Amino acid sequence: MVPIYRRGLRSQSAFTLIELLVVIAIIAILAAILFPVFAQAKEAAKKTACISNMHQLGLAVAIYLTDSDDVNPRYRFCPDRIGDELCTNLTNPTSFTGPNEIWWAPYDNSVAPDSTGPYPNFKAGLTAPYVKNLQIFKDPTEPNWQVGYAMSYITEGPMGKAASSISNPSVMFVWDHRRTPGCADTRAGHTGPPWNPFPPSLDTVHTHYPTRHSLGFVNLRSDTSAKWRLPASLTDADFNADPTQ
Repeated sequence: MVPIYRRGLRSQSAFTLIELLVVIAIIAILAAILFPVFAQAKEAAKKTACISNMHQLGLAVAIYLTDSDDVNPRYRFCPDRIGDELCTNLTNPTSFTGPNEIWWAPYDNSVAPDSTGPYPNFKAGLTAPYVKNLQIFKDPTEPNWQVGYAMSYITEGPMGKAASSISNPSVMFVWDHRRTPGCADTRAGHTGPPWNPFPPSLDTVHTHYPTRHSLGFVNLRSDTSAKWRLPASLTDADFNADPTQ
């Protein structure tokens, strides 16, 4: 038989059902408060990583300029198109033109933009020699794309132009993008040349200006600075290397 005084001590040290429910409720409340905070911190870290990628791409472009007589890189070259190696007369500016084409970023245009491989026509890209790690071409939020960013091939943009001729240092050059690593308006009836910006107000599926970072996107400007923007804040000047023209 258990002594009476020991039975009393045992009953006093045990949790009651009400106490357990209170503890569970407190844990649930703390989880409800902290989980969004953790999610926001994780998103902030990815946004910071994306901005860092853009900064490194900006440095790569700056070094590229020293090797190219001050001329900005093009979004791609199409050596298999004899007479149109600059890919300027394509009806579809992102179509595959042959095994020798090379983009500004590591990409194989003969397979889907989100292909997991193999990549039979992969080229490291025009700016690859100026970076240490090809992973900077992938966005940390959506690493499923071969390239997480696109270069502007808008006719009035900075692509292929002498850096010294660009009067608008804040013109966007590269930005967050889904699918192909080149961006302009390719809607039916709007194809170029000349190539114009895709209207931000019509980008309802957020392909051209993804809202992957705090409802906005990160872009690299011609002055090699990286900025976060809301798509709704974009104006024509953001795409024009020389608004005075």
